[in-house]
Amino acid sequence: MPYCMNCGQIMEERVPPGDDRTRLVCPACGWIAYANPKVVVGALPVVEGKVLLLRRGIEPGHGKWTYPGGFLEMDESTEDGARREAREELGIEVDGLRLLGVYSRPSAGIVTVVYLAEVTAGEPRPSAEALEGRFFAADEIPWDDLAFPTTVSALRDWVSTTR
Repeated sequence: MPYCMNCGQIMEERVPPGDDRTRLVCPACGWIAYANPKVVVGALPVVEGKVLLLRRGIEPGHGKWTYPGGFLEMDESTEDGARREAREELGIEVDGLRLLGVYSRPSAGIVTVVYLAEVTAGEPRPSAEALEGRFFAADEIPWDDLAFPTTVSALRDWVSTTR
């Protein structure tokens, strides 16, 4: 049973006034618990016409390829989150971020913001989340071994900018 974050009472499922979908509502204080998508941020580092991808070391998608990315923290901008993820997952510093695209996965409750990025320091290295990092030209991308639909979408958009 979910409890109200405001007053601690047991929540009820109902459609709040003026809304069009069922939500958890507190019958005592009226607080509404909205279930909204999480924001994921990513950096697509590009060096000399090649994109840097990492092979995931964790689930979901263990062993599959993607760009460095992860959930946005409450105290950071999307750009800062993308920089942090590149640092945490591959040990590189990125900057010069330019928005590549915004992608959604409604079934997973995720909205992903992906930036093109320049590598400013460091060499890609394995981490707890990345088995390896590797540069790929547009015609070398391992399309059949990508981790997520948003990875496919972002890389398709990147490839379209290289032509």
